[in-house]
Amino acid sequence: MTLLELNQPDRLNPIDPLSTESEIQAALHEAEHDPAVRVVIITGRGRAFSVGADLRNKPEPKTEFDKNATMPQRLAYDYSYGLMWKTLLHFKKPIIAAVNGYALGGGWEVAHLCDLIIASETAVFGAIEVELGVNPFAMSTNYLPKMVGKHRAMDMILNGRKINAQEALEYGLVNKVVPVESLMKEARALAEEIAARPPLTMALTKRLVHRAMHVDEDYELERAFAYLLRSTDDTKAAWAAAANREEPPAYKGR
Repeated sequence: MTLLELNQPDRLNPIDPLSTESEIQAALHEAEHDPAVRVVIITGRGRAFSVGADLRNKPEPKTEFDKNATMPQRLAYDYSYGLMWKTLLHFKKPIIAAVNGYALGGGWEVAHLCDLIIASETAVFGAIEVELGVNPFAMSTNYLPKMVGKHRAMDMILNGRKINAQEALEYGLVNKVVPVESLMKEARALAEEIAARPPLTMALTKRLVHRAMHVDEDYELERAFAYLLRSTDDTKAAWAAAANREEPPAYKGR
């Protein structure tokens, strides 16, 4: 078993494409190729799993190549927010999310892409990307309608609706809700149970369930829309307002 812990508790474990994502990507790559690792647990230190994007980073591309790249090139070369998400999506071994506290935006996307979710009683979930002027782009628009129905998914995504752990359990979005102090014990027990089973059976069965969800075909479309929106005036203004803890601007549709 490998434990991956998001470890910036003072900032509620934000996700940054140039640091956090590359570190998680590297750890996942190592775990996937280590035959001694049967299961991965992802959690966050402190009072949050992750609150998503690091607002100190602007939504513009980070390099000269990215600024000049066409949309297909950005997607093809896993521009910026890419490698970690794709690795999570196609990871062959079971992954358990142990969610303590806030799992918002990209934090909830990480949990979504795990295979099982154990939530503490203090967990709060939300696809809040609309507050930054972008669509969710790591499977919320794909998974949520299949799991909770179109209308509930629309409300949660279009309004950035946050739900607590018990609501998430009722909606079938988590496997179990436990006291905070029992979270890691429960996650480890579940990991040990899965690790005792045949690894190849786990990998191929996981692939079948993944295919049943029909997620691959829409993955790149989500990302393309997010890249498009990140170049608009409204999204840049929304991102700046959120980063500066200001009221959102009057959006102009451009």
